[in-house]
Amino acid sequence: MESKVWNLHVRQAESDNDEKNSCTNLLKSIPIVNKLFDVHYKVGKGAFSSVFLATLKSSNGHRKFALKQLIPTCHPDRIKHELQCMQQLGGKDHIVGLELCLRHHSSVVFVMPYMRHDKFSEYVQDMTVEETRDYMKALLTALQRVHKHNIIHRDVKPSNFLYDRKYRRYLLVDFGLAQEYQTEKLKKINEASIKAFGTKRKRSNENNVSLQPDFNARKNTSSKCQCFGKPKVCMICLREPEQLASRAGTPGFRAPEVLLKYPLQTSAIDIWACGMIMLCILSGSQQFFRSPNDCTALAEITTIFGSKEVQKCAQKLGRKVIFSENLLGQNIKSLCLKLKQRNKVTYDTESNIHKVPADIEYPKEAYNLLTKLLDLDYKTRITAEQALVHPFLNS
Repeated sequence: MESKVWNLHVRQAESDNDEKNSCTNLLKSIPIVNKLFDVHYKVGKGAFSSVFLATLKSSNGHRKFALKQLIPTCHPDRIKHELQCMQQLGGKDHIVGLELCLRHHSSVVFVMPYMRHDKFSEYVQDMTVEETRDYMKALLTALQRVHKHNIIHRDVKPSNFLYDRKYRRYLLVDFGLAQEYQTEKLKKINEASIKAFGTKRKRSNENNVSLQPDFNARKNTSSKCQCFGKPKVCMICLREPEQLASRAGTPGFRAPEVLLKYPLQTSAIDIWACGMIMLCILSGSQQFFRSPNDCTALAEITTIFGSKEVQKCAQKLGRKVIFSENLLGQNIKSLCLKLKQRNKVTYDTESNIHKVPADIEYPKEAYNLLTKLLDLDYKTRITAEQALVHPFLNS
């Protein structure tokens, strides 16, 4: 017992030391920050940035701000685009605004309004129907504005949609992965390229789980693929250049078209992520999928929707997915109810012992919206604008 307590103290001391070093590094990197703000502690960290809570010195500590320090290796174009997104979109419809941008040499800090928020794990298991409705409406309102400007957020997830449960305030943050897309350009490009991918060819047995390079095959002077539909990869395909398609996003929230490396991605990938958040809420799960890689993620999606539906989705994208067995899809409402029951636990808070209510029963309209958000086909997936007039969000 004493050993466990000692280890806990050591980890806490190391954490405090890392936090102190992070604050010191921020002040050294951009000296003017120290003149304007009192930096208190780190409130968040991502792959490309760290976020700190600070108060404006001239306000006697009353005005709070979130200072986002980007890592020095961030590409200037990436920084510029994130800055433009916040300037263009921020401050309205639950989207984070930008107060100030500070730069010193290669170090850049975005100064944004700070909003107190709760952790997703603290409320996901006991959200009421009304609360879920308000939450999803706010998220889709923010995305409607983003998508109207032909921008894809690309990293929609609970930690990027802040929620202050006490005052019912919401904020969509982190446009570090955001991209512009041109709808007219997509319309002109797609059909010819997809048809080229989808050419039918005679194939051999597909029901073998092993998929390996065919190093033992005889050398063939033909440039035609020798492995189509087989559980192996021929040398011709191995020599092909890698298919380029954005994979940006967070595991567990990536849409099927992202996992299948479809190059012509649209704002529909944000809608899929919305669906995954709603699936977490309706099932009372902190994280529904925990996929370590894209293949596992696709397999997890298949367990919900079934192998035939995933194969149909892949075919529409000019891709082919082979399964070792045929998996049937599940009824999403029944699945959510089972998981909700399993995840119903008692947990302690500082003020009281709180039990997850057993009587939260979502109407059929909620599950209908969920299925439309999680449509495997990005072309028929509901848009943010359409979702906002859905019966569940307007009842």
